[in-house]
Amino acid sequence: MKRTLQAGFTLIELVMVIIIVALASVPILGQFARVAGSTLVDEEIQTAAQLAQERAEGILALRRAQGYAAVATGTTNDVLTGNYSTYSRSVTVTQPPAGGGCAPGATCKGVVVSVNRGLSNRAELAFVLVNY
Repeated sequence: MKRTLQAGFTLIELVMVIIIVALASVPILGQFARVAGSTLVDEEIQTAAQLAQERAEGILALRRAQGYAAVATGTTNDVLTGNYSTYSRSVTVTQPPAGGGCAPGATCKGVVVSVNRGLSNRAELAFVLVNY
């Protein structure tokens, strides 16, 4: 009887390869989970920055339309709705601004817009309104 030469892998060899590949993939999949979590945090920070910028532009528009006096000093908290209901936004206007920096002969108000989500501060925008 003549024997034929067979090429290929045995079942045991294939099972061993599958086990090795499965064990090697565990750390790689863990990295994907960390990247996904990091992406979510980055998205929250970007959304908070956009909400802060939106409110700051609203304050600048109020100053342009109604004048410097229309921007009242004090702290206000905005109620955000819809997709942004988990964020809180506050605006603090002080006169004179913290840290000085107002030109001689001018009156200034310091404005700080803070946007938070949960317990962590996500974005803060500060600027000075000047009235000559």
